[in-house]
Amino acid sequence: MDELKFKSSGPDAAYLANINIFFAVLFTLDIFKNGWREDKLGSQSTLQKCADWFKEMFEGGRTGNRVHIAARKSARQDLDGRIHKIMRYLSVLADESDMKPLLNSGVVIYKTRKKARRTPKAVPS
Repeated sequence: MDELKFKSSGPDAAYLANINIFFAVLFTLDIFKNGWREDKLGSQSTLQKCADWFKEMFEGGRTGNRVHIAARKSARQDLDGRIHKIMRYLSVLADESDMKPLLNSGVVIYKTRKKARRTPKAVPS
């Protein structure tokens, strides 16, 4: 099974940069303009508000404010969930013209899952 993966690992600064790139590319895709399910995946304004909320909590958490750090963690989890849904939707319904800009952005990776080997491998003696 093949799937798209978003680069969500790393520190919050790298994550914020990846989100900005991802949303900038996502908002230009044909599938986003024409066949987007706003009720399930969120509209452009909703997604941008989530990204702005994470950025605001990131900025506030840099001073050591524990409330902002906890809110930043929950905002990142919310964004991860939304992006995961978006990636599943795109891997099923997006065509080649929509996949190329995402893959060229550098924040989305195309992963191929290999089947696990079920028979034991012969060991030379």
